Amino acid sequence: TPTQRNRPGQSYLLAHTWNITPTLINQAQVNFSWAAQRIPPYGVNWQRSTYGFQFNRLYPGGGSYPTGIPKATITSYAPFQGPNFALKSPTTDIEVGDSISFIKGNHLIKAGVIVIRDRVDQNGRPYYTGNVNFTTGNNPNTTGNAMADALLGNFQSYSEASSDPTGHFRFTQPEAFAQDSWRMLRNLSIEYGIRFQYIQSMYTQGNNMANFDPSVYAAGKPVTLNPDGTLVPNSGNPFNGLVRAGDGIPADQAARVPNVNTALFPLIPSGAPRGLYNMNGAVGPRFGFAYSANEKTSIRGGYGVFFFRPEGNLTFSSVNVAPFLSNTEFDNGNLATLGTGTPVTGALQGTIVAINPGLKNPYVQQYSLGVQRQLPYDILLETSYVGNVGRHLVRQPNVNFPDLAAIAAGNAAGATQTPKVSYVNNYFNPYKGYSAINMWLSDSNTNYNSLQVYASKRAGKVTFTAGYTYAKNLGDSSSTGSTLENWRSLSYNYGSLSIDRKHAFVGTAVWQIAQLRGQNMFVREVFGGWQLSGVGRAQSGPYYTITGNTSTGNRRADYVGGPYLVQSGRNANGYINTAAFKAAPDTRFGNSGVSAVQGPGLQQIDTTLAKTFAAERRVNARFQWDLFNVLNRTNYSNLNSTTTNSNFGTISAAYPPRQMQFGLKIIF
Repeated sequence: TPTQRNRPGQSYLLAHTWNITPTLINQAQVNFSWAAQRIPPYGVNWQRSTYGFQFNRLYPGGGSYPTGIPKATITSYAPFQGPNFALKSPTTDIEVGDSISFIKGNHLIKAGVIVIRDRVDQNGRPYYTGNVNFTTGNNPNTTGNAMADALLGNFQSYSEASSDPTGHFRFTQPEAFAQDSWRMLRNLSIEYGIRFQYIQSMYTQGNNMANFDPSVYAAGKPVTLNPDGTLVPNSGNPFNGLVRAGDGIPADQAARVPNVNTALFPLIPSGAPRGLYNMNGAVGPRFGFAYSANEKTSIRGGYGVFFFRPEGNLTFSSVNVAPFLSNTEFDNGNLATLGTGTPVTGALQGTIVAINPGLKNPYVQQYSLGVQRQLPYDILLETSYVGNVGRHLVRQPNVNFPDLAAIAAGNAAGATQTPKVSYVNNYFNPYKGYSAINMWLSDSNTNYNSLQVYASKRAGKVTFTAGYTYAKNLGDSSSTGSTLENWRSLSYNYGSLSIDRKHAFVGTAVWQIAQLRGQNMFVREVFGGWQLSGVGRAQSGPYYTITGNTSTGNRRADYVGGPYLVQSGRNANGYINTAAFKAAPDTRFGNSGVSAVQGPGLQQIDTTLAKTFAAERRVNARFQWDLFNVLNRTNYSNLNSTTTNSNFGTISAAYPPRQMQFGLKIIF
């Protein structure tokens, strides 16, 4: 059982401000921060001794918790988790910066530099205590029942990593900026500036990372596969395409990089960038203005380009790749005799995480233009156009996705042979010898455009805010880990993102009921001084992509005509027009659009009635009555969007109904 045990972070700041002249100020600072994210196993359920496990380990002593149980998967049962999930990730951040500000006429100019040094020591968390699979399929030793196989120790597959490698990840990031706040006219102010960032990729001090580079694969000799997906022995280099970071393990880091597979080391060339990719310098301009048309109306606008650093999650798992980690597999054996047979040599390289060596700096362009107007009764109204465009955003598709038509044609041809031949999908992978290659790319694009209207009244006994947004959020991948089937075509995957909500309204109101000070005590205490507040929300529903299961995988379905949604009598048991969609053929991708169907929206009002009573001079009591979903409206969720499921087109969940709670707080 995992548990989060993070030590409190520490941060120390040393700053100095120097008033050189009345119009010239220098500010210098040094900041040190420490944090440690640790997730150790909890209790004793992760230990082999708890269950009396006696079978041998393939790599005894490897990892931080070598006495832990393996991950165990038993068909039709929830998996057991070993202690390989345990995380150790102490982090140190050091920042040194200096900036200078000076006033020149109607200009306030500021410029500065900062250097950031980041240090993260994080373990890779492979299955170093083992990963065992009990299933009745393709297992000649099976009893016909997966749980019985587990009790007897008859596994279908067992694999184990040689260690739990640690990467001592580092990067240095210098930045510089300059900006000017210019009071051009009495009623017009302009701000403009520029920021430079050198976004160095995160590397390891021991160069103990490896990457899959398609250009290196093209230059090597690929392996040959059998129709069942196993390797033909000695048919090529099974590590073709892998390349090591840097030019070798530095001598002073050798102790930090143990358990290197010396036999594989010469088969995998060096030469990849130390961080597996090289980032360029990033230059981001900024511009903004504020114009006061009169005492009640102002116009504001701005534009900026903002670069950001890809997270360390891109590289953290790159320490789990050969030759810095070995993984041995046995198939169709028994735990009691584990390691006595012959390891599987024809298996593909398991799923690996790779990084495109040409990764580019992700950035977002943000822009806005708004008008603010002071209305009667102390109401402020603001109407704005707000948008942004994202470029070179990261996504992670499986670049080793096979050609669907080739799979279908191969199996059709194999069925006519004597004896019949059944091909597995991996046989048609473009990079032979590997299963999935989930590669980080920086070619994703998004855009967001919105009309935003906001009104607020913050004075008087009744105050309120009200905001409405009409927006569209489009892109070609809804998340960084999106593994899209047709990953080569960004246009095929372009549509509404999972976070897109076309309409959204949020309003709040507070009514401070009079104290009734002129009335008698009973009337004052019972009816006076109450506060009634509420929050209301109404928004469009999320968008769903219709999918279907086929013999070549689960992917987007075909649209065959007709309305997307049930037109008459739409309810939870019939929301999507199921006749409008069907699973795509085995030979191609579906033609229905991304986020083709919009699910049900959400409308909810929550209220609170509260009052503070003065029981004694120094003692107060506050009573509060909260009601959630006051109108008890059914807000549906979880639209079933897979055509091949029996519940396709129905809704299987809803948000909570009306709920209420009472509270009494004593304040003294």
